[in-house]
Amino acid sequence: MSNVLCVAWRTPCPGLRPSSLCPPDLAAPSRALGQISPTRYLNSNLRWLQSSWRPFSLSIPTSTTSAKCLPLSCRIRHQCFQSSAALSSNKPTPDPVEKGIKLRNVPFSKTEITKIFGSRDKLSPAMGNRVLSVLQARRLAGTLDLDFPIDIRRAARPSTIDAGLEYLRRHYPIDEDAAILARVEREEQELEEEHAREAEELGLYKPQSGSYGAQLGEQNDPSGKSILKQIREQNEKRILAQTEKERQEWLEGEKRHREQMRQYRAKNTALQKFEDTSALEVQGRADPYHRPLLAWIQKHHLRATDNETDFSQLTTSSRLIPALIFTLISLGLCYGFAMTYQPPAKVDRMWASLPPAAATVSGIIGLNLGIFSLWRWPPAWRLLNRYFINVPANPRVFGLVGNVFSHQKLIHFSMNMLVLWVFGTKLHDDIGRGNFLALYLASGVFGSFASLSMLVFRNSLHATSLGASSAVSGVLAATAVIHPDKNLVFFFLPTEWQDCVSAPVWMFFAGLVTLNIAGALFSRRAPHVDYCAHIGGYSIGAAFAFAHRSRVRREKEKNKG
Repeated sequence: MSNVLCVAWRTPCPGLRPSSLCPPDLAAPSRALGQISPTRYLNSNLRWLQSSWRPFSLSIPTSTTSAKCLPLSCRIRHQCFQSSAALSSNKPTPDPVEKGIKLRNVPFSKTEITKIFGSRDKLSPAMGNRVLSVLQARRLAGTLDLDFPIDIRRAARPSTIDAGLEYLRRHYPIDEDAAILARVEREEQELEEEHAREAEELGLYKPQSGSYGAQLGEQNDPSGKSILKQIREQNEKRILAQTEKERQEWLEGEKRHREQMRQYRAKNTALQKFEDTSALEVQGRADPYHRPLLAWIQKHHLRATDNETDFSQLTTSSRLIPALIFTLISLGLCYGFAMTYQPPAKVDRMWASLPPAAATVSGIIGLNLGIFSLWRWPPAWRLLNRYFINVPANPRVFGLVGNVFSHQKLIHFSMNMLVLWVFGTKLHDDIGRGNFLALYLASGVFGSFASLSMLVFRNSLHATSLGASSAVSGVLAATAVIHPDKNLVFFFLPTEWQDCVSAPVWMFFAGLVTLNIAGALFSRRAPHVDYCAHIGGYSIGAAFAFAHRSRVRREKEKNKG
């Protein structure tokens, strides 16, 4: 049976007093709040509960008086209902006595007490002096809001106590508000000291919040300062400083670049003979903060430009001999590929439903389109300048092949691919895929070498060449030689005009050759049309076509014989 049941049994009995189940500090809260530590208060209550837990037995009361006030079911240990003592002891627990402050040496007389409090409660001189001393002590301590000792509450009504307080305020004035504030500060200080003592007792296991000495974060965040946030801020400052440093170096590098280009032109005497020096002029650099896109493009343009090679050390032979060797090797490989190529079965083809001619030409057009797109992406310029353009000042042998698939202008790309599709698909059906690919690459490489040779001999080192014109010229020449009498119909003209304007292919081809030879011979400056590349492509295409016609004629004669 628990003590809770004893509390329930006391309910119907008259004349109840404070239960002994309540702790002493709760039964008589006469001590000031600032004088009672929460920890000591809780510990005392726990000790009291432990000491008051005692088993007890049932007994029939012997006193008829106490038995009459209880129902039959509640006549159990009647002495516990007649006293407020604890169940484990018959001795009453005395209330702590609160001592006040003595107002004067001579106590107040009975007449003075009656005048101060009135005659309603008829306080004795001793009780009246006690009420005044306790009131004055609580005014100084700022604890008038607490309950008064039980002896005062029994002897005087609240109105009587208020009358004594009014008397003290008239005759003994003090700053009660200041006393209350001092009490609040005192209690806060005592609470902090109590927490500090408890934290010292806990040691390493004390709470790690800001209230216990830990460093608070922003806006008093109890979790403290964020190390990750601090590292992020440091990284952001470092990145901003590095970005500003690179910006200043970029803007200040324009002057150094101008000086570098001046020394570059002075070192390469051949560059001083150029009439068009726009490619060697240094443009003003854009501020990355105001024009970031332009600054980004300029950075990649400078990165892709070769300003360190001493071109004056290169001679005509050093420029052309490696290119000639590479061209001869390429022609040999193309001949070997044409002789050994075996077309795949239809089931092995990637696009089985597409005609072989259309698949081959579409693949070449797709490769040219990819390189054309890369010229629109500045980070690719350095690679393209090395292997996808023909540069007479510093030629690279792989550029002889790469430039055949490279275009920078849309009109150039569109015209070459249109001619390739019109004439290439028909020629592919006549000679097969192996011969067509070998003819296309051989015409392109030989045309690039012819263009490079002409530019070097003319000392036009500043000019560059690129494009599939030489390879397309070879396809066009082979078509004209294999089918010389076939009429060339301009499909883009109206139907009624096509019969009047149409001409044999050989006549159209002869006119193109004449125009390119005239342009190569009589153009003084570096032309915008690469006539030499076209002538080189025509020569390879025509040579292949004559060889193919003779081979076909021999096979026919062999079959007839």
